[in-house]
Amino acid sequence: MLISTGIVGRFDPARDASDAVDFLEIPWADASKRRLRRPTMGGLDFAISLEHSEYLFHGAVLLNDDEHVVVVSRPEEAALIIDLGQNGTAQEVLQRAALIGHAFGNQHIPIEVDNFSILAPVLTSESVMEKTIRDLGLGDLAFRFGTVRLGVSRPLVMTGHAHG
Repeated sequence: MLISTGIVGRFDPARDASDAVDFLEIPWADASKRRLRRPTMGGLDFAISLEHSEYLFHGAVLLNDDEHVVVVSRPEEAALIIDLGQNGTAQEVLQRAALIGHAFGNQHIPIEVDNFSILAPVLTSESVMEKTIRDLGLGDLAFRFGTVRLGVSRPLVMTGHAHG
C-alpha cells in the first residue's frame, strides 16, 4: 500500500505527462475527508492521511516519486444546474440566487456557483429538487439535470443552518 500524508503539488498535464501518472477518483463528498483508502484507477492500493483543512481538489498531486505520480481526479456526478443567466436586473439575479441558496440550505444540500449558474449535487431525487425550484415561484428559470465535476477547486458551500 502507498500512503500520502499531504498534497505535494498541482498536476500540470504539459509538465507532468508520463506513464507513471495514476489517478485517484475522489467524489466531492469525500474531498474534505482526512483519511481515505481506495484503489487508484491503475489499481494501486492507496491511502491518504491528511492534515486538518487540506482539500482534495481536482489535480492535487498526492505522491510524486521515482515510480509513481498519484493525482486526484474529480469524477462527473449528478447535479442540478440552475442558469441564472443575465436575464433581469442585478437585483433580480441576486434575489433568485439568495432564494435558491436558502431553499437548498434548508435541505442541507451544498451549492456551488459557476459563473451565472448554481450547481447542487442530487442528494434526494430529481423530482424533489425540481419541486423545490418550482415552489420558489421564480417564473421561467432555466434549470436542468446533468453530470458535472463538483467541488473541483474548493469545497461546496453549505448554506444551511446548525441544529443545536
